[in-house]
Amino acid sequence: MFSPALLIIALSARPFVATAVQAGFKVSAIDGFADSQTQAMASLTEVAPFDNDGFKAAALLAIIDTLDTSRYIGFVYGSGFEAQPALLAEVAKRIPLLGNLPTTLASVKSPQVFFSAFAQLGVAHPQTWTHGDASLPLDGLVKAVGASGGSHVQPYSNGKVMLDKQHYAQQKLHGLPVSILFLAYAQQVALVGFNELMLAPTEALPYRYGGVVSQIDLTESEQNQLLKAAQQLTAEFSLLGLNSLDAVLQDGVAYVLEINPRLSASVGLYETVDGEMNLLAMHVAACKQAQAYALPSAVAVKSGSVAQAVIYSELPLSIRANFAWPEWVQDCPSPQHSAQILAGQPICTVLASADKADAAKQLLAIRVKMLNNLLANRLKEDEDASPF
Repeated sequence: MFSPALLIIALSARPFVATAVQAGFKVSAIDGFADSQTQAMASLTEVAPFDNDGFKAAALLAIIDTLDTSRYIGFVYGSGFEAQPALLAEVAKRIPLLGNLPTTLASVKSPQVFFSAFAQLGVAHPQTWTHGDASLPLDGLVKAVGASGGSHVQPYSNGKVMLDKQHYAQQKLHGLPVSILFLAYAQQVALVGFNELMLAPTEALPYRYGGVVSQIDLTESEQNQLLKAAQQLTAEFSLLGLNSLDAVLQDGVAYVLEINPRLSASVGLYETVDGEMNLLAMHVAACKQAQAYALPSAVAVKSGSVAQAVIYSELPLSIRANFAWPEWVQDCPSPQHSAQILAGQPICTVLASADKADAAKQLLAIRVKMLNNLLANRLKEDEDASPF
């Protein structure tokens, strides 16, 4: 049976590779880590260097230029391009793009364009300032344009912050961070699910991304607000395929923070019901605009909740080859070689499933504690083995 070849490019490609393989694609992956699960599932895995702006352009393009791009039906992308729509355009010159266009990415990630659209559409959002001479509140947040992962978000106080073209300021909210995963096609949306976003804060990085929980319970009003915002912004920016919208729920109001016009981590938390098209297959079909494709009113997904947490290294850590990872851990370093992980870098992802979101979060907390104990023992072994 013929398996169409698909290229996936993302800083962390594993959840998309898994979904694409389930859909029957023969997958090649370019990401920043080449974890053991991605290597096991993908036919080809390449590691591309990255920094705070995402992929390093020259290195990524050099990798793509070594591929026989004619064998792929196209490429899909996750994080790594938000600050570099021009790089996305360069990749699209080499291989067909199955996702939102570079111009769409640039518009959605421009605070001036994005939040001006909010004002015109009446979408609730935190107050936002893009000019250094603006009258800022005494207490707020400063964010980097086109950044992802939350590490770029910093609080400021006493109204003192320097804004330039790469930064904007925003009102600080004190509610529940959430997201909505949806499929977009022909300026309409189909709901996949509602998620809770979690933080992994440190003193230096108080808003660092920590994980996500699928299938959370929201009030009908909150669901309707998020769906309406997704619909309005899809029509405004002509979004296509799988997208996610981040928001904060405060006092019954959904304040929209941003759109991620690319594959997000929450894609890996959902499975469609038996007999229905897989999420990645839906994304590809929508982006290819196949004549037979019809957007459902909502994507039929299996019941239950999945929670995942990113585990970061607090100290420099050495993971020996063939380290025994629990079965509920993903994004693990390659077992063939020892791994040297710097302080602050991600180590792996812990997963937990249950019938309800609260139960999944409780199990996740237990597993995170178990893994941290396991890694602490690994550190102690290193210390005991040290000759100093």
